[in-house]
This record gives sequence, structure tokens and C-alpha cells, in this order.
Amino acid sequence: MDYAILTGADVAPLGTNSVHELHKVFDWANTSRRGMIIFVDEADAFFRKRDGDIISENLRNSINAFLYRTGTPSKKFMFIIATN
Repeated sequence: MDYAILTGADVAPLGTNSVHELHKVFDWANTSRRGMIIFVDEADAFFRKRDGDIISENLRNSINAFLYRTGTPSKKFMFIIATN
């Protein structure tokens, strides 16, 4: 399988490009002939409550893009999520 390694702290510095970069990872996964493992380390830095926590608009958009791309089951990719 192909694989992509991300950390939760990688997303915030991308700013306005974060949504585009997340879509690129999912597009890669959807075109992979072997499938893809997406490993997200320090996921707690990225995955947060959208209500109640104060988060930037860019991070909120990134979370929404992630949820949009993972809203339906897929045999193209699998997630491994790690937190501290």
C-alpha cells in the first residue's frame, strides 16, 4: 500500500493552503491502485471540537474538508490516528 504520514501540527501552518493540501492527499488515495494508509500523528492537535473551542477559520475549514472526504466509506484508504 502507499502511505502518507501527517502530524496534526502540520495542518495549522499551511494556513489557507491546508484545505487544498488535504484534498491532494485524498485525491492521491483515490487514484492509488494499491490503496493508501494515512497515518496522522498528534491528531489531537488537528481534530478538535468545532463548537466551543476557539479555532482559526483555516483550521475549521480543514476539519470540514476532512469530514467531507471521510463522510462515506471507502476501500481506497485507511486511517491510523495517534494521539499523545
